[in-house]
Amino acid sequence: MSFWKWGFVILVLMSVCDADSVSDQKKDLVTNLPGQNFNVDFAQYAGYVTVNEENGRALFYWLTEATQDPASKPLVLWLNGGPGCSSIGYGMSEEVGPFHVDKDGKSIYSNPYSWNTVANLLFIDSPVGVGYSYSNTSADIESNGDKRTAEDLLQFLLNWLERFPQYKGRDFYMTGESYAGHYVPQLSQVIVRYNKENTGSPINLLGYLVGNALTDEHHDHLGLFQFWWTVGLISDQTYKKLNDVCDKAFYMRPSQECYQIRENLIQEVGNIDSYSIFTPSCTANDVNNKLLRRWHKFGYIGRSYDPCTEQHSTIYFNLPEVQKALHVYHSNTSRSWEVCSDFIETSWQDSPLSVLDVYHELITAGLRIWMFSGDTDGVIPVTSTRYTINALNLTTISPWRAWYEDGQVGGWTQMYKGLTFVAVRGAGHKVPLHKPKLALTLLKSFMAGTPMPSFEQVIEPSRCPKSNRRFQEFLGGSVSCFYVGVRIGMMFGVCDDECNVDDDPLTEQKQDQVFDLPGQNFNVDFAQYAGYVTVNEENGRALFYWLTEATQDPASQPLVLWLNGGPGCSSIAYGMSEEVGPFHVDKDGKFVYSNPYSWNTVANLLFIDSPVGVGYSYSNTSADIESNGDKRTAEDLLQFLLNWLERFPQYKGRDFYMTGESYAGHYVPQLSQVIVRYNKENTGSPINLLGYMVGNAVTDEYNDHFGLFQYMWTVGMISDQTFKKLNDVCAKSFYIRPSPECRQIIEYMFHELGNIDHYSIFTPSCTTNDVNDRLLRKWHKSGYIGRSYDPCTEQHSTIYFNLPEVQKALHVYHSNTSRSWEVCSDFIETSWQDSPLSVLDVYHELITSGLRIWMFSGDTDAVIPVTSTRYTINALNLTAISPWRAWYEDGQKSGYIGRSYDPCTEQHSTIYFNLPEVQKALHVYHSNTSRSWEVCSDFIETSWQDSPLSVLDVYHELITSGLRIWMFSGDTDAVIPVTSTRYAINALNLTAISPWRAWYEDGQVGGWTQMYEGLTLVAVRGAGHKVPLHKPKLALTLLKSFMAGTPMPSFEQVIEPKTSSQQVTGF
Repeated sequence: MSFWKWGFVILVLMSVCDADSVSDQKKDLVTNLPGQNFNVDFAQYAGYVTVNEENGRALFYWLTEATQDPASKPLVLWLNGGPGCSSIGYGMSEEVGPFHVDKDGKSIYSNPYSWNTVANLLFIDSPVGVGYSYSNTSADIESNGDKRTAEDLLQFLLNWLERFPQYKGRDFYMTGESYAGHYVPQLSQVIVRYNKENTGSPINLLGYLVGNALTDEHHDHLGLFQFWWTVGLISDQTYKKLNDVCDKAFYMRPSQECYQIRENLIQEVGNIDSYSIFTPSCTANDVNNKLLRRWHKFGYIGRSYDPCTEQHSTIYFNLPEVQKALHVYHSNTSRSWEVCSDFIETSWQDSPLSVLDVYHELITAGLRIWMFSGDTDGVIPVTSTRYTINALNLTTISPWRAWYEDGQVGGWTQMYKGLTFVAVRGAGHKVPLHKPKLALTLLKSFMAGTPMPSFEQVIEPSRCPKSNRRFQEFLGGSVSCFYVGVRIGMMFGVCDDECNVDDDPLTEQKQDQVFDLPGQNFNVDFAQYAGYVTVNEENGRALFYWLTEATQDPASQPLVLWLNGGPGCSSIAYGMSEEVGPFHVDKDGKFVYSNPYSWNTVANLLFIDSPVGVGYSYSNTSADIESNGDKRTAEDLLQFLLNWLERFPQYKGRDFYMTGESYAGHYVPQLSQVIVRYNKENTGSPINLLGYMVGNAVTDEYNDHFGLFQYMWTVGMISDQTFKKLNDVCAKSFYIRPSPECRQIIEYMFHELGNIDHYSIFTPSCTTNDVNDRLLRKWHKSGYIGRSYDPCTEQHSTIYFNLPEVQKALHVYHSNTSRSWEVCSDFIETSWQDSPLSVLDVYHELITSGLRIWMFSGDTDAVIPVTSTRYTINALNLTAISPWRAWYEDGQKSGYIGRSYDPCTEQHSTIYFNLPEVQKALHVYHSNTSRSWEVCSDFIETSWQDSPLSVLDVYHELITSGLRIWMFSGDTDAVIPVTSTRYAINALNLTAISPWRAWYEDGQVGGWTQMYEGLTLVAVRGAGHKVPLHKPKLALTLLKSFMAGTPMPSFEQVIEPKTSSQQVTGF
């Protein structure tokens, strides 16, 4: 319908209204917008309403009526904050409005999730001096503040309703974000008071909704500091100083000492978009770029992610034809339109430290009040809002729980008496820009006064993950939190004399060569080998390996071993097929595709399925499968390396590094320990171990869970009550040995968490209705970002590696058992014999031995989060030799292999590695048992014999030995989060030798890093538990720096010269 037709309709409807009102309304009708190459089905108006005749103060507005039946729809006001930022520039043009400005700054495109699909939507540029709003009295621009802003907005509404009388008495809601956390409650307060004194008021205010709202300075900064440290943005030292010095003076009134701390903080954080910490920042060399200059600026997700949207809006709203179309008034001044006014912000007259008193008054008045929070905002994070709500001391009327959209967790919510809180998963400060569909669902629920959708309300029955047997077992506490997997059925026994093996090692090497893989429709430029190495002749224990040599000059490149954890999970399934290997399994489970960021581009890459019973590895003695543990695993891996080097003598004495993730946080340090000790006792050892690097590593049970609980609360996954109970009850018995009381708390915790992928909390979970789906059954499964996001990759790998032709190509040994290949072995895990609570002692030994040790952590992992790794490193008490800093890679592009996110990759691998042709190609041994290949073995996990609570003693030993030790952590992992790693490192009591700082790749912050005496920590921004899957290019940069023994790249090392002079003066 054309705008002219809408104008005619309005004239008819308003025939009984005041003629001047109709005239003013008609004048404000917007009939066409420059750059609009599509039709719309709603009327829109724009213009001015005078709020002070004497001074000539006038506020600019833009109304976009509802797309359907506007006469019956409520009126919703949107306000942006700052103070000094335009609601037209942000709310209308980049968030909830029907038009968004395109990259050329001259065109606009339609927003399918516009809030005017469900309401009449009103935007106001407030106060005067913002956007197109103005005053004829210059002193007004210099004297803005909270009090007058609220008074002017009330006057605006009263006057505007005279111009638009059809909205008098209409259901009215107010919304906004950031500093509108002051505007909206304060305006609500003056409206409520006005209505009490004026019977028949035209303003029918029912409630308000504010997001990532500045509310109470004390709690805002308390939550902010905790969030920064928890997600790995700042150093321990800065965190302490912020709490000690900036306790009441961080935002608008920092003391000189606090200001200096803020300056150092900015250096540590690096050039990230603090308003959306996992998205790229705008790198345009523009001193006016607000994204890098102001706290109230944000990163955005539009049709494709564009962090420079402010520039597009600035161009568009300064076009004369646009201003004419919107009826913009031109004064005699030459003031250009700008997204935010620095002058208004710096000259602001009054801003109370808290508006909690306003909340109490409005709750008593009976308004519907909702607060929402994007949980990747680093300016007013979810922690700040939670602390603020707690300070209100409201009664909970419904507990913390997950809410859903399209079968995925949309976030979390809790209802209080008088207030509802909603966290929006994966969104930054500007929730409607990052998660537009979720934001629209939020508005609908708010206006309807109904709770956020539950799982049962949105899921299709065929996609219900709750039908998953193992998921229910997990919630019931029948298996441990980390190490759940598929149970191996009957174990197998075969005779070694079935195999006739030539004693010539070169012959064995030749026999192990893999010439072709089923489903490989492309050529490769490297040699690869796969097969078995016997580690115990008497029992017939043999470990399966896969070597992919370096793509260039393999004779001069180092040898890198990758191990996955579990215990009971396959390095072939994860490391090779989904993370760092040159081949990844496709969705059909029958084809493989090339990984451009494979680690064999810089090293010879060796994968081992360990211990026996995992993947293709086997034993002729069934008791071996039932008696796996840390100690024997390390011994068998040492024997493997010694025997394997006899078969591949060209690698004797070659520079050798070890890497891995998760429970390999035990395997790798413990194997390093036995190698270091072996080398001391055996001169001329062929194993030239230089160091190791582990990611999101299980290290020290106390610090791991301490950091995990803090991480889950900080990012808004669990309730206050559950957080307290976890710390009080599960303090020493969470992972492998939970008490019955702790199990009950864990069960309830999972009810709160919802069906998310804890290994990558901001990516979809696999919703395939498959009882073998590991993503919902095991803590050690991760969400993956491959060519397209697929959370069910284990299924693909299971199919592939059970293919006979794959096993044949890989020289898989087939015993008399018919055991299928599986990603992880539950039996191995459950029968594990020994697992120390900590391997920090191993670290100390290996650091002393001189090994190069790196730890890395995907910072979106909620299983072994970056917090856990940081605590663990702290426990080592190492000296920092370089400060925490950002490291860089080219933003979004660096994190993905190609197509879109696929959370079901395990399914693909399960198919592939069970294909007979795959097993044939890989030289897989086939017994007479029917055991299928599986990604992880539940049996191995449940039978695990020994697992120490800590390996910090190992770290101490290895640090002393001089090994190069690095730890890394993906900062969206909620299993072993970055907090856990930081606590673990702190427990080591190492000396920092460089401060916490950002590191970079291609001009974007890749994460943060700190060097200690004997250990380096690297946090990887935006990565989950499986860092190489979520951020493959960053993981490759990490490996290069680790092997070179050099710090992670600084901004100066990666930035193009033309932008190297860019100044970062704030957020």
